[in-house]
Amino acid sequence: MTIKPTCKAGVYLAVSVQALSLVAQTEVKPPRESWAAEARPVALGRTPGQVTLFDEDDILRSGARTLGAFLLRELPGQVQSQGGAGLASPIYLGGSRPQDTLILVDGMPLMDPGRLGQDLSEVPLLGVTRIEVITGSPGSGPSGQGGTIALFTGRPLKPGASGDLGGLGGNNGQGQSTVTPGFAWEGGYLRGGNQSAQEKQTLPTDRPYRQVTNFFGLGQTWGPAVLSLAWRGSYFGVPQPYQNNSDSTRTYNPARESSQRSDSGQLRLDWNLGPTLNVETILGMARFRHEEPKVGSALPTPFEGRQTRFQSVLHLVTGPRSGLSLRLEGQDTRQDGDVNPAVLGAVKGTQAAFGLDWHFEARPGLRLLGQARGTRDRQSLVLGGTDREVLSASGHSLRLGFNQELGAGLRLYGAGSVGRTAPQLLEQLRNGSVAGAAPLRMEQTTTLQLGLGWGQGNWYGRLESQQQTGKDLIAPSGTSFANRDQVRARGTDAALGWRTAKKLGVEAFLRAQEARDMNAPEGQQYRTLAAQRRPFSAHGLKGFMGWSQVQAELHYTQQGRQYSTYGEGTPAAATGLPPTVRPTRVVYRNIGTSTLVQVGRHWTFILRGENLLQPRTDPTQWANRLREGQDDAFVIDGYPAATPTYSVEARFRF
Repeated sequence: MTIKPTCKAGVYLAVSVQALSLVAQTEVKPPRESWAAEARPVALGRTPGQVTLFDEDDILRSGARTLGAFLLRELPGQVQSQGGAGLASPIYLGGSRPQDTLILVDGMPLMDPGRLGQDLSEVPLLGVTRIEVITGSPGSGPSGQGGTIALFTGRPLKPGASGDLGGLGGNNGQGQSTVTPGFAWEGGYLRGGNQSAQEKQTLPTDRPYRQVTNFFGLGQTWGPAVLSLAWRGSYFGVPQPYQNNSDSTRTYNPARESSQRSDSGQLRLDWNLGPTLNVETILGMARFRHEEPKVGSALPTPFEGRQTRFQSVLHLVTGPRSGLSLRLEGQDTRQDGDVNPAVLGAVKGTQAAFGLDWHFEARPGLRLLGQARGTRDRQSLVLGGTDREVLSASGHSLRLGFNQELGAGLRLYGAGSVGRTAPQLLEQLRNGSVAGAAPLRMEQTTTLQLGLGWGQGNWYGRLESQQQTGKDLIAPSGTSFANRDQVRARGTDAALGWRTAKKLGVEAFLRAQEARDMNAPEGQQYRTLAAQRRPFSAHGLKGFMGWSQVQAELHYTQQGRQYSTYGEGTPAAATGLPPTVRPTRVVYRNIGTSTLVQVGRHWTFILRGENLLQPRTDPTQWANRLREGQDDAFVIDGYPAATPTYSVEARFRF
């Protein structure tokens, strides 16, 4: 007997519902449903939103070590990278800000308080077997109005010992080893893994990019309850040779680099109390330790952030066509220091939250969804041993959506949401070092989303538009932050594809997006930091062809012109003014390819080529701006794009 899934909670609950029983001796293909769009699993065609799924094969073929490298390829125009291994990769999902996208790992929010939005280059993919990208869905945390990216880790799929051994080599000094052993028994599993990798930076540096990631997972079923424990730890050493990168000065320092160490873990209990009642409870902790040089400096500054979080969700089936989930959450967050050594002290934040999710099928084909969440936030600065409160306020997020099946494979969906969220801790910490800086207020956002999905036979398509407007949004104001921006972000996404299982397929997409600062004078609304780095258009084409033991893929993408600063700009501390934002007049195109070859039952070989259109450059050319204004030389102006890489990877599965 196979236990029916009871909630979305990712690998640990997924293990309990299908893998932990271990009755089936063969791998079960995951259903085409989302585990993160709603409180309970839901079919992709029934939720009021766009959900893009990537499975373990997609991640394996890409060869990406981090979430940033993976989504830079899959979501061009919405992920921006400074170019080069490990350099910052913020996301602008649907045209929103990086801090408006929530990152989940097995249902638990991941938030580094030392960043204004999670840097995707600091999120490793070792052990991750499923990625969901969801637009316009308020998540469980202080962000999420722009969307949610949910990662789920894997588990053994058969009784006894199993695992994966891999090695990779290529040009640009690429080297990588991966080992992910596991053991499963009736009702439980044990799994771990290690990945060690290195690669030369885009321009010559004293040391290469280094990454070491480890993870551990344990799960056990006792009757109707499932207890699981997980831990992940990572180290990144990232060359950052662009010491000064402004309009007036460029300084190249091959010894300059940053490093980050992170540890995160969670303890989870899922308990079926009856056929209509289920409780999931999670306790999670994370710590982020950075050593990073500020703009213009060669020496790194140490700073640290940590978070403890508790969440418990009660799922109740209220009828044959309806369900209700009640959520209770609490978190305690602290940030000590900043990349700027002049910013002293620490900042603390606590949040208590209560929410509910409700869904109801009003009639066959029409499904309604409601989500509500209320928070109580307190933030304080710790300076000279004194704890001073800087914010005590209530926040909320509300969302109503619908999904209507129209027949002939069509569905129409839409949603509207409003949110009132607290400032980022990093913004409060930096303001605390500026005398006379005005207190920061809560931000307010409104999001509207409308989409049309279609699937008929081997054909499928989508058209979705999203708009987010904000009031009292926080943005740089000289050397501090202030509530002053009213920003409108828009994004429209269209795709058309045809596929026959994994044998043959092609997909084309077109994306248009913008962010406009409505407080700026006419003609200057794209020339502020609140509006930069959203290419006005991006498009691409992806095709694949498979045979009995071979699958080949080719993808092409192009990002259009945008407004942005050149590099990191002149530090505000030196001028009292933010960097200059101006239009770029170049486009960025990319071609990549991968071929997967299965040899026997155990061996897999993957040949890859990435960044095939990018020109090579050197420190002298960079310092003298010889490639300035050339197509394909930069994703973000001032930072050379990653150069062509070729690699071959061998995997042995047992």
